[in-house]
Amino acid sequence: MLPRLTLPLLIAAAVCGCSVAPRSAYTFDPTHPQAKPVADATRVAPLTERVAQLQLQLDEVRLKIAAQTDSFERLSLYAQEHRIHRRLAPLQRELALYASAR
Repeated sequence: MLPRLTLPLLIAAAVCGCSVAPRSAYTFDPTHPQAKPVADATRVAPLTERVAQLQLQLDEVRLKIAAQTDSFERLSLYAQEHRIHRRLAPLQRELALYASAR
């Protein structure tokens, strides 16, 4: 009896866990679109500079990965690449938001 009940409950829990929607999905109103962000030059210039620095660091790490023959050494380089990319991705998304506002 218990195994027969366990499977449907597990499936229901998995489906419920996948049905997460952001708060903005519930307040979306197509008649009143959100204002697009204004690309402020004092904000965009340092952001662009930081993105370029991180991109250069990422390229350097990727070159090291390509040249590395030891797989254990590559693992630490992959971790370093991941850390750089975690810092880079939000900045790139913010820049893309400003670019779409033009």
